[in-house]
Amino acid sequence: MLTLTQKVENPTMQTMDIDDDTSPNKPSVTFSANFQWWKRPSGIAAVCLGLLCVLLLAGIIGLSVYYGVIDHHYSTEGDQQTSYSLLTKEGDLQPTSYNNLTKEGAELQSSYNTLTQERDELQTSYNTLTKERDELQTSYNTLTEERDQLQNSLTTRTAEREKLQNSLNSRTAERDQLQNSLNTRTTERDQLQNSLTTKTKEKDQLQNTLTTITRERDQLQNNLNTTTTERDQLQNSLNTRTTERDQLQTSYNTLTKKRDQLQNSLNSRTAERDQLQNSLNTRTTERDQLQTSYNTLTKKRDQLQNSLTTKTKEKDQLQNTLTTITRERDQLQNSLTTRTKDRDQQQNSLKVMTADRDQLKNSLNSRTKERDQLQNNLNTRTTEKNQLQNSLTTKTKEKDQLQNTLTTITRERDQLQNNLNTTTTERDQFKTRLRFYEKPCLDGWWKFGTSCYYVSSTMDSSGAGQKECRTMGGELVIINSREEQIFIHGFKKNVWIGTYKKDGIWEWVDDTPFKPTYWMEGEPNNFHGECVEISQTASDPLKSWKVATCTSNYLVCEKPFTP
Repeated sequence: MLTLTQKVENPTMQTMDIDDDTSPNKPSVTFSANFQWWKRPSGIAAVCLGLLCVLLLAGIIGLSVYYGVIDHHYSTEGDQQTSYSLLTKEGDLQPTSYNNLTKEGAELQSSYNTLTQERDELQTSYNTLTKERDELQTSYNTLTEERDQLQNSLTTRTAEREKLQNSLNSRTAERDQLQNSLNTRTTERDQLQNSLTTKTKEKDQLQNTLTTITRERDQLQNNLNTTTTERDQLQNSLNTRTTERDQLQTSYNTLTKKRDQLQNSLNSRTAERDQLQNSLNTRTTERDQLQTSYNTLTKKRDQLQNSLTTKTKEKDQLQNTLTTITRERDQLQNSLTTRTKDRDQQQNSLKVMTADRDQLKNSLNSRTKERDQLQNNLNTRTTEKNQLQNSLTTKTKEKDQLQNTLTTITRERDQLQNNLNTTTTERDQFKTRLRFYEKPCLDGWWKFGTSCYYVSSTMDSSGAGQKECRTMGGELVIINSREEQIFIHGFKKNVWIGTYKKDGIWEWVDDTPFKPTYWMEGEPNNFHGECVEISQTASDPLKSWKVATCTSNYLVCEKPFTP
């Protein structure tokens, strides 16, 4: 009696034994094998195939025993011939079963090689994505550090700008006061100079008069001597000469008084001249001090000019960094496209494996109709098949693990890409804000690039805004670059830009080419108005242009920067 015993415990199929009685006429055969209960359909198919092989072996052994017993009980020649024919048929079927198992082993070996290659490819993809993730993490950390440095630099520059602005205001006030004092002192100096010139002329005139009077006095003295001699000689003329002498004496006394008065006036003028000389020396000292202050302000102006040059260089460096980040973003976009293609290929591979699983299931159904009579080949092929099946399962698990790891790495890469984009946006915003604090243009104007910008505090129509801009030497702003668009949007106001519509076509007010453009979704809607505004309702500053009626908005004027 043939007994088949099977014990299965989840998740492992333990031992399957085929036992027979120990009767001399019933030889016993025991076959034991260990099978693992697979969770995947391909594993279940392999286990079922092994069970069928064991059943076929048991059937072969049973038939062998059966025909041995028949041979003992039936000794007729016809029965022996029939048994021989049956055994011959069984022998003919054995090579076919052997070939089928050999072919099955080759297919399993091919599947094993394919899965090994897929595992290696997935491992390579995993390593590549890990490297890209590390590079993105490094880029993210670098950009974060740059953002922090820019934030610190912005804070420092803001504080320095405020200090410089306060110092500049103080120096400007002091300079204005000194200038007013200088103007006052210059006016006083000119007045004193005119007075000094007048007094000098008067002094010269008095000096000439004094010389003339002195000469006349000398002549009178000579005449007096002559008269005295003539008095001695001409006694008769004494009375007349005495009268004349008295008159001359009176004139002499008068001239002497005038001379003394002139001498006093000369002394007064000399004292005034000394005072004017002292005042002149004082004004000269004040002029030297003002010259020193002027030189100091000139040096400070040069220092501010150097600071402006430094900020311009930093702006160019930031522009180069922005270009590099944009290039890296394009590379990351290409890598993302490549990873998407790899994912699609893996999806196709999964479909192929599913089809292979179905083929294995069909092969399992066809193998249920075959028998194998070669015990040694069956054991060898079964062992090889189990080894290949174990390897196949291992490779499948490794492939699934690599697939999960690949998905995780892809998700991390996407997160790093988002962080990179966020950091790049923050850096651009910091750059824009940093440009706000560069050396200003005129009071109330902002400098950006090579232009100065004025933002109105009141709202007006587009036409009135254009006229107001032209009175200040500029035009309504004309957008020429992506950076300028972000800068203007950063004012956080709905503002007019310098456009007009001619024959249904939008143009700039300076007739330059109308590009690039930054329209909102659904714009330009030519039925809404004849003017264009930068709207703050748009979340994307590069998509914020909107057609509007030309009634009331803030305005931004633009004019070239002149140092």
